[in-house]
Amino acid sequence: LKRFYDQGEIAEGRGGRRWRARGASGVRDGRLRRVANMEDPGVLAEQLSEAIRVIGEPQTAPALRRQANEFVLLIREHPSAVAAALRLTAPAASPLARFFAFRLLAVAASEGRLPPQDPRTAEVRALLLDMFVNSTLSASGNLQEVPSFVCEKYTQALANVAVYSSEWPAGWPQLQQQLLEAGRGSRVHATLALNFFRNISEAIQSDEISRLGTPRRKALQAHLRDTSQELFQFLAMAVVSLFPGAPELERSAVLLVTELASVLPLRAFLAADVDSWLRAKLLGDAAVRGAVLEAFTELLAKDAAKDFKDAPERMMQLLAGICELIVHCQGGPSLTADEYEVHRGMSVLVRDFLEYNKPSVERRPELQALLHGAAANFLRYPSVCVQLEATSMLPHLLRASLPEPSKTGPKVEPPSPPAWLRVKEELMPLLFLCAHRRVPPTFDYFALPAGYLQALVATSELDAEEDLPGVQMAIKGRLRETMAALMPSPAATLAALQFLQELLPRALGAAPDSSTFLTYEAALSLFECLVPYVKAKSGPQALESLRALLSITLQAPAHSPEHEGRRLEFLGRAGGALDELAEGGAGGPEAIALFQHVFKVVESGHQELRRKALVCCVAVCKAAPRAIRPVLQALVDTAVGLLKCIPEEQHILCEALVAASTSAQNFDAQQGLIQNLLGPLVAQWTPLAESLAAPGKLASCLLGDRAELASAHSLLQCFWACFRSSTVPSRPEVAAAGGFAIENAGSAEFSGVTLRNPAAGIAAAVLPGLAAVFRAFHAAFPSDGTRQPAGLDQASAAKLQTYLFGLDKEEVKALTSSLDAKRNDEGDTWSDPLPPPPGEDAGRVLQGRQLVSGMRSTLYKCLGAAFGVQDGVLTHPELASMLNASFLEGLEGAHPYHVELQLRNIWLVTFAPSGLQTASVALRRSFAAAVLPRLLPAAAAALQRSWQRLQQPDASQHPASGGFAWTPPLLALLCTGTVMASRTFVELAAGLAMHGAVPGPSPLVTGAPAAAAAAAALPSSSDPSDPKPRQVPNGRSQSPCREPSSSSSSPALWPWP
Repeated sequence: LKRFYDQGEIAEGRGGRRWRARGASGVRDGRLRRVANMEDPGVLAEQLSEAIRVIGEPQTAPALRRQANEFVLLIREHPSAVAAALRLTAPAASPLARFFAFRLLAVAASEGRLPPQDPRTAEVRALLLDMFVNSTLSASGNLQEVPSFVCEKYTQALANVAVYSSEWPAGWPQLQQQLLEAGRGSRVHATLALNFFRNISEAIQSDEISRLGTPRRKALQAHLRDTSQELFQFLAMAVVSLFPGAPELERSAVLLVTELASVLPLRAFLAADVDSWLRAKLLGDAAVRGAVLEAFTELLAKDAAKDFKDAPERMMQLLAGICELIVHCQGGPSLTADEYEVHRGMSVLVRDFLEYNKPSVERRPELQALLHGAAANFLRYPSVCVQLEATSMLPHLLRASLPEPSKTGPKVEPPSPPAWLRVKEELMPLLFLCAHRRVPPTFDYFALPAGYLQALVATSELDAEEDLPGVQMAIKGRLRETMAALMPSPAATLAALQFLQELLPRALGAAPDSSTFLTYEAALSLFECLVPYVKAKSGPQALESLRALLSITLQAPAHSPEHEGRRLEFLGRAGGALDELAEGGAGGPEAIALFQHVFKVVESGHQELRRKALVCCVAVCKAAPRAIRPVLQALVDTAVGLLKCIPEEQHILCEALVAASTSAQNFDAQQGLIQNLLGPLVAQWTPLAESLAAPGKLASCLLGDRAELASAHSLLQCFWACFRSSTVPSRPEVAAAGGFAIENAGSAEFSGVTLRNPAAGIAAAVLPGLAAVFRAFHAAFPSDGTRQPAGLDQASAAKLQTYLFGLDKEEVKALTSSLDAKRNDEGDTWSDPLPPPPGEDAGRVLQGRQLVSGMRSTLYKCLGAAFGVQDGVLTHPELASMLNASFLEGLEGAHPYHVELQLRNIWLVTFAPSGLQTASVALRRSFAAAVLPRLLPAAAAALQRSWQRLQQPDASQHPASGGFAWTPPLLALLCTGTVMASRTFVELAAGLAMHGAVPGPSPLVTGAPAAAAAAAALPSSSDPSDPKPRQVPNGRSQSPCREPSSSSSSPALWPWP
């Protein structure tokens, strides 16, 4: 066989592809034999039969089977392949050979190797039709003797020849009538006829038919549409009258309907009453239920607007019949896997119909009521996957029945819920049932189906391959969409809130037991989905209900830390509700009660709860400015006293207080609060930064007493939180009214800044120490493995190796695969590429790595956020020297992952489209010219060094400084970090290119004269002497980007013009 494949080859000839044979070998009884001439179709058919026999024998070696299969595939392009295939279609050939022969004919037709005018094609058509009409497909004339897989491939060959190798129906007019007439002869003939038309439908939808052009496709579709009633009459006669109870025939009929559903309109099936037969099969015949369900899905998963217009009564009858079937979809303890798949398929069917037919549903209230009943039945079903489909239906139904009033049209009354939508009595209890994350406890709102809990366990086992936690999260998302769809109707919103008023006291105040938390979680989840959509326009009754619900939530007892943690998560998402209550005139007391509760947890809770409470505080402060404004001073007075009690989390509280201060929308008030809050921290920072400005001091702190290093880390976290939370109003009139706008932006004090930031004084005071610590940190802790720490003796430098080259656990986690990074359970163990040396305290080493990693990350984040406080940083007189001596030197000697952290946390933030928005065009240009010419080459050089190290042969054998060896795990982390940093570098460069051209060098702005000089040196859109268009490599001219005026009253369209 090997010689045969080597000697038989395809060569390019003048007439296209031709077969050039130098001899061939075939297989018989495991031995090779010589064949003289491969041009003979008989010889080729014999060799093809031999190869097929090799493929079909179970004992054939894998290599031999692969070679035989390659030969069969190669035969397809042989000039004599069709003639050889016709010989193998004879009944004397083996079933497997006949299968491959019909397949060759089908492929030859679809690829255009059987043109309709070719005499050989006429011979093929006559032979294939005779096999059907005169039963010559079987040697004895009894088609039941022919295996079903051969029959299936025969009908595909006949259909492909009809579509691609004839002008059927015009060019072969007798074909359809002959097939339908012969189909009455036997059950097998009827099955073959149905399979033929199914293959015709498949061919019409295939990509190959595009070769024939759109007119040919449309002609075939039109013929099927015109003769569909004749075809459906034959189908009904075959499966009902002539050959009832034939499983293969019924399956072929269902599959034909499925394929025709993509070709014919739905009304054609309704006119022939096909839907009634499908319903009967779905109810009675378990063997074809899955196929019937797929047929119904294909029929309904498309826009049926024209079907509703032409046959409205039949469409309603069809949907009423399907909804009647859904009533029987009940899960019980005896639920089988097949039944469950049918029930789940029915839910997908209704969901797809709703998604494709939203306009039709909106115009028909009776259809809305019908489909709502189906959705309610599925909401009761004991399966989270079915409940997901049901909750996906509800938003469509509610938007159809409760449409939002047009914003541009005439004012109309809000819609009232229709009679079938019982929000409080039915809908909300069903949603509460779906909100349970696991098997629900006793449910007393309505009777659940018998054996509900057992069935829920059974369906969870059947859905074991599904991401069930992901499904439950998706259900929660659909619940939010459902609540949003209720909002146009104040009556529906009020009914939902009234249900929660009855539910929450029972759910949150229930006696503790094994199922208490399930109910607690479900009730808060449902409330959480509703809270964002209750607005002041919902009416005073709705706002009063919302206020009562928040009070109930705050006053409910917490039976365990798990309960309290879940409540804090909910309260963190309720800030918008407090703001709506404030707009309605009732938000102050609730805000005070909420913060009192949060601060109580901060004082008395353990560390995890304390952190959750502080995160909740931050979220509420950012989301509820109107509610906080009246109680801001009381909030600050209470919170400031807690700062000393929570040294590890005080940065979170600082962020919350600075965010809360923005609610004042008054520059002086915000500046005073920030000064009072962070002034003592700045007083601690200045001497501490001076102490840590020497690399040796930093290293000795890490190797010895780490108190100063930990204090510096904590202070940097507070400053970072302050800088990123101190914002200025985005609306010009609010900024002017609050004192943020700068009237004289060209003065020496502000030098090109258009808006004042309340944190500017803190940023200016912190910046020198930040620069000193930044420079000393990178000198003391080089992490790329090629440099010795600066200012240290050899012994100290050797001790630092285990901290510098052994990354922290979180860094290793970030550098591993995305699959591993998603695993957040505490039981995960991360391999340490450089474990602590023997004799070292492993806990202390790991704690030190964590401290260095946290310090590094916070340094970068703090600097990136500080550049956002432009009137305190960009106008700092020492910024130029800080950039040159500190901030642009951090890429040297850094691990590529740490290069990525710098690019992402410092420079991507600064040079983002939203960066430096309060600076003038001249100031932004000057800063870019001072930073980018050094930053971009330095980053590229650092990455190039990493790539070169990775490309070295036996890279692990090249020692780093101090004899440190690059082990394979460390090289793997180096590789991943290099890829991440390279991607971020390209992201930065691409962003700069998209945001505008970077100008030539100009001095950094450090005062009004320099700003004026820079502005004068830079071309502006008002300058008529713009430079000439410059040439680009492809020869086309490109004009430089025109920038807007640099005046403070009209900010730039792009941050980087």
